[in-house]
Amino acid sequence: MNDRRYSYLRLGEAPGEADDGTLYCDPLTSLVAYPSFEKYLVEMVPLFAGDGLHFAIGDVDGLREYVSERRAGDPTSFGHLAGNACMQTVGRVTAGWAAVELTDAAFRVCGTFGGDEVIVAASGISHEQFADRIRKLCRMLKASAPRPCSFALGTLEDRTVTKGKAFAAYRHIVSKVDARLFQVKEQARSDGRHLNGSVTDLGLVSLLDQLEAGHPARIGGGL
Repeated sequence: MNDRRYSYLRLGEAPGEADDGTLYCDPLTSLVAYPSFEKYLVEMVPLFAGDGLHFAIGDVDGLREYVSERRAGDPTSFGHLAGNACMQTVGRVTAGWAAVELTDAAFRVCGTFGGDEVIVAASGISHEQFADRIRKLCRMLKASAPRPCSFALGTLEDRTVTKGKAFAAYRHIVSKVDARLFQVKEQARSDGRHLNGSVTDLGLVSLLDQLEAGHPARIGGGL
């Protein structure tokens, strides 16, 4: 299921224009870009929902403070350059991790919404294996990236999902994981601290209520 072609957008080209199975990559992180990865994940949900489909979202901890520190030490290092340097490393480490740690997965993809986060999806391994490997990625980013990255993760309950319900199922699991990560980060901020590479595990995420409702959840209000 990883026999897709990877490509970068050319001038004047939009991600949704081609329907040849191409996954378009973010030029900064080299991870699969939104909305290309979303379309791919929605396609994969009916194929793997019955076998354990895992999702993780990671968000860089204290990126704003890192950018301020860089600017204080080097006036020519304005915000976007410092942030881009951080995200470039995050993407490189994540891609290298996936190439080693997810080789036994039946399906895998690492993407980005375009901000300071990464999203990982995989199937064909157990929830515990996926969680352990996300913790390893977290440790690798803490050791190699300018700032650590905190993650939340969850696994869709094993059930049949039709193509017509795939988008609702995808949005439900992603919104649940996103909301938990946002909650944990907001709690840390209210306590006057930053997370430092934590991993929050939601375990099994039920789809029953969402699929019966028949409409997708809204992904949370940013990280």
